[in-house]
Amino acid sequence: MENRPTKKLLVAWLFAVAMAFGMVAVAVPSASAAAAPTAYEKCNTTREVYSNPGYYRIPANGSDITCWLAYDRSSSNPAVTSLQGHIKICYIDTGRISWSGGFALDGYFGDDTLTALKRVQNYHGVGADGEYGPATRDAMFLRWSQNPSNGGRTGCSNTHTF
Repeated sequence: MENRPTKKLLVAWLFAVAMAFGMVAVAVPSASAAAAPTAYEKCNTTREVYSNPGYYRIPANGSDITCWLAYDRSSSNPAVTSLQGHIKICYIDTGRISWSGGFALDGYFGDDTLTALKRVQNYHGVGADGEYGPATRDAMFLRWSQNPSNGGRTGCSNTHTF
């Protein structure tokens, strides 16, 4: 007669030993392998939108401002550069989030952009998942104005949603 509890215990023990010695691989998704939510396309450009008192460049997918960005150091993206500009000017430079050292506007969604975006999300009380989408866009208000009359920004404001 077979003793099933002993057999199950042996299988569990062998699996634990195999895990300990790296003989069994467990798939864990990496941050760079994150997939966009099916409802949104990846932001790949910027779009100029008007809202009093000026024009604002925000991440977009073509003409659609409802798009998505996440950790991706594989290539530079103008939508990421726009997001980085908003974070730097409206949050780091104003002291809304703590930051020490430089913050590059290089278009790569790397470690610094991920950390800063999570801090912005915490600042606004939205889920700090490090991904840019409609909820984060609306929370940030993306108020980095590109005023065409003087070529400069008019400042950051928390008075508008899209």
